[in-house]
Amino acid sequence: MCVGPDALVAMGMGAKTAATVSKVASVAMGAMTGLSALGAIRQGQAQQNLAEYNAQIAQNDAIAAQQKAAFDEKAHRRQVRQLQGSQRAGAAAAGGELLDMGDVFDMTAEDAELDALAIRYGGRTAATAARQRGTIASMEGRAAKQRSITEAGGTLLTGARSGLALL
Repeated sequence: MCVGPDALVAMGMGAKTAATVSKVASVAMGAMTGLSALGAIRQGQAQQNLAEYNAQIAQNDAIAAQQKAAFDEKAHRRQVRQLQGSQRAGAAAAGGELLDMGDVFDMTAEDAELDALAIRYGGRTAATAARQRGTIASMEGRAAKQRSITEAGGTLLTGARSGLALL
């Protein structure tokens, strides 16, 4: 509770002493208000820094997802080529005509291509989701910083009002 110089005089304090005590209290309150506002701003900056760090991690996740999908697609295509070679060798060893096995080879190739495209799509989807997480983290960081500035402004106004009441 703020007690002005008139109230201090009413409690038996000398007028000059009451004015000095009131001014000292006002200055102390102003300093505490300033420190509180500064703390709010620093907290908002820290939250923004953390959010930007999280956004960078999400961006790295997006890159990793794309790289993993490219690797997995390449490995899948290599396995399919090996399977197709085994199918041809098996058909030749069995004495079958390779032309008779054309439908089997075509189905293998079509299924393999669909699987490869699914791997690529999965990588793109994961990368997009990671980028979106990064964008959200950046937006949350900017919002936290803005909230801290607003909070600091409110703290300063409240402190000013309380300090003026002491005078």
